[in-house]
Amino acid sequence: MIRNALNEIESKTCLRFQYYSRRPSFNHIYYVKIASSSFCGLSYIGRVSPANPIYLSFLCPDFPGIIIHETLHTLGVIHQHLRTDRDEFIRMEWSNMNPQYYDHFAIADASMFSTYGVPYDYYSIMHYNAYAAAINPSKPTLTPLTQTARFLQVIGQRKKLSDRDVELLNTLYCGSNG
Repeated sequence: MIRNALNEIESKTCLRFQYYSRRPSFNHIYYVKIASSSFCGLSYIGRVSPANPIYLSFLCPDFPGIIIHETLHTLGVIHQHLRTDRDEFIRMEWSNMNPQYYDHFAIADASMFSTYGVPYDYYSIMHYNAYAAAINPSKPTLTPLTQTARFLQVIGQRKKLSDRDVELLNTLYCGSNG
């Protein structure tokens, strides 16, 4: 399943992943499968030393998409709703958000992360879903400012890379569109 997720990234970008059975080092990503009901995936954003661990719970329904999502984190990609321009695209419903998760919704430091000119993307595999951290799960915590009904259904998808996810990866790593 991990290989299939990596194939999805490889098929649309210049990135290539190789299986490595030795002890991981600084340029490696390693996947740890666990049975967790408290999270589906967990990873650091960008490189960490000695290697980049990605923790994955195989109990989650969108497992392949979670592998892609967490792999993009290790490649330096942040969540869409953390972009500095997010308030132009979504409204944060703080009154319906569990306060213990506020830090998961804080705008990223612009000096550390860039959009690289790639537009905001409701379809991104890196977007939280509209009801993430909701106190009342029938009400959204992230409300799209345009085409609300349509985008409420798609944000947070974990099926595949969006076209703009691909554009961002190709800009970051390929120096072009692939």
